[in-house]
Amino acid sequence: MELHGISKLDLKRRNRAQILKVIRECGPISRVDIATSMKITRAAVTIITNEMIEEGVLYEVGEAPVSLENLQKGRRKILIDVNENFKFALGASINDKRVTVGLANLSGKVLDKICMELVDTVTSDSIIEYIISSCRTILSNSGLDASKILGLGIGIHPDMCSKMKIYMKDGKHDYSPLIEKISKELSIPVDCANLTSSLALANQAESFEERKGNYVLLMQGRHMNMSVLIENEIMNENRFYTNHIENFIVNPGGRRISGYPDGSVKAELTSIALAEKHREVFSKEDTPILWEIAGGSLNNVNTKTITMAAVKGEAKIIEVVNNYFRCLCTLVNNLSTVFFANNIILHGFEFDEWLFDYFKNQVLTLCGDELTKKIKLSKAENEYEFIGGVCIAIDEQFYSKGGIANL
Repeated sequence: MELHGISKLDLKRRNRAQILKVIRECGPISRVDIATSMKITRAAVTIITNEMIEEGVLYEVGEAPVSLENLQKGRRKILIDVNENFKFALGASINDKRVTVGLANLSGKVLDKICMELVDTVTSDSIIEYIISSCRTILSNSGLDASKILGLGIGIHPDMCSKMKIYMKDGKHDYSPLIEKISKELSIPVDCANLTSSLALANQAESFEERKGNYVLLMQGRHMNMSVLIENEIMNENRFYTNHIENFIVNPGGRRISGYPDGSVKAELTSIALAEKHREVFSKEDTPILWEIAGGSLNNVNTKTITMAAVKGEAKIIEVVNNYFRCLCTLVNNLSTVFFANNIILHGFEFDEWLFDYFKNQVLTLCGDELTKKIKLSKAENEYEFIGGVCIAIDEQFYSKGGIANL
């Protein structure tokens, strides 16, 4: 007779993973409250957490603060939390502009980082070699023993999948050839994911109270990508597909682009669409201020020069900016409503302080104060994009495994 069931190791891992999940969502918490949340006995939680404390996975923070409204009798609760320096994780990101590599602890505190700007002629092999050599350099600099490293997480922008020779298999991106090549060289676990989704994880609120609920991350570039966190978990549809947002209509009857509805995100809000809008008005006659700032070259028209021209009152540029922001307001309002989002994170928009404030004023005027408070800029921009990869490694090699290494 064939027997089916769960092994003791699997059961142990699941229980520990659930405890880590509760702590991750609630912050420092008592064993009693963990037991209540998991609906298991306090004795069971005590046995498991004591073992995790002995291993260094968890630690006792101290006694819970006293609440005057709810004074308790007897011994006060002892809070426990994850030891942020129990293990460390390497992370990497690959987009069309740069490759970033770095090291962080379990709370995301950055210990080291390296960045390489990309040119069109770069090959997948050279990118892989750069990630491998950078990881070795960082590990050498850190002085950490290999046993302290969870692994390497890599966030890959969808636009770079073809260059990195990552193809679809059974309806999903097959990262296995890349994983095998890098893990063989570094002798550590390697996990890969969509960069947009990894950055959504990297932008979770630091406050445990604010972390509850849903988050939307918008990534601008040649394509617009979106990832949604549903109660701190990546929405399944976004694990492999993040650019369906380009079909959303933000300007009915607006600009046309083949294969998309008129006034779509693709036609109105991508960096290519915005560059085209700037090109159409850029001239010595129509935009004299911008023309002078940019030295008469369209190649010098960027966020910095656009802001400078707008601040000086360049009418045509202000018109383009206002039109763009109206479309973006429509998008973030719809996303907030559809996904009941607590926050809308903007990544890759290259807003400076003045432009971001200008956008928020537009949101306030068109959509109200509640939505304005939800708009935030990504905290993992440019050379810090590797933090998305760090989050992948921590999720896969720590939280999902209950802090048990080498599973």
